[in-house]
Amino acid sequence: MRGVNKNIGALGEKIALNHLLSKNYELIVTNYSTRFGEIDLIMKDKDILVFVEVKTKKGLDFGLPEDMFTRGKYTKVKRMATTYLKGVDVPCRIDMVAVILGEDNQPLSIKHYENV
Repeated sequence: MRGVNKNIGALGEKIALNHLLSKNYELIVTNYSTRFGEIDLIMKDKDILVFVEVKTKKGLDFGLPEDMFTRGKYTKVKRMATTYLKGVDVPCRIDMVAVILGEDNQPLSIKHYENV
């Protein structure tokens, strides 16, 4: 099951990346790892550095992808973003992209939440 979830997550990240690129975001790095965990996407929206958490679900069983983005996860992403910035003060924010896949792994829904 772990491998399936990892594949679903990777597919969701690819879909989210393409969605954000279509909104003229610029990709900086994918899957940035720290000792605290991993940031799915780091992008630029004009002059703002954007740390993007992607949540992907296949179907609607067990709730929405948004339900998986908890306060604890937000805190973790914020800590990783601070590590990435290394004390440099730049305009930045945390976004979340929620992807719902159908049985054929095609996106049924993509929702982008800015500045969560």
